[in-house]
Amino acid sequence: MWKKIILSIILITCVGLLVTAFVKESMKTSLIETVKISEQYEDYIIHIRIEPTNDGFKVLRSLEYTGDERVEIKHRTPLTAVTINRNNPVFTGSHRTMVLNPGYNYPQEAIRFSNLEKGSHTVYVHTQFFIENERIDIKSEGELYFE
Repeated sequence: MWKKIILSIILITCVGLLVTAFVKESMKTSLIETVKISEQYEDYIIHIRIEPTNDGFKVLRSLEYTGDERVEIKHRTPLTAVTINRNNPVFTGSHRTMVLNPGYNYPQEAIRFSNLEKGSHTVYVHTQFFIENERIDIKSEGELYFE
């Protein structure tokens, strides 16, 4: 009698685990398509590319300088902040100096995110740097769609 009860409990537990795993897998979302955002301010262009990965999505960022002369900029970390659903960038640390040559493209480390809930989400992009103590802020936003 006890063997039947224990076997029934084990069988019910296994079926429950399988159903839970199936429901979890079916509720996973993914980024529908790659998103590209470009924003220009004078001789500077911010390039953002957001693309899906196996376990979420990644944001690739770079600053392109299109001017004719060499320029020195100072920035805190990160140079380009990317936030999702909240426009609250955080720039920390001491200033870093960088010399940009004409045509220079400054890539930054990719940011990785987990997938978001199904639907539309706003991505906020804010690049901040200083040229001769004048603060330059380049802002943009875009939409991410998850299914």
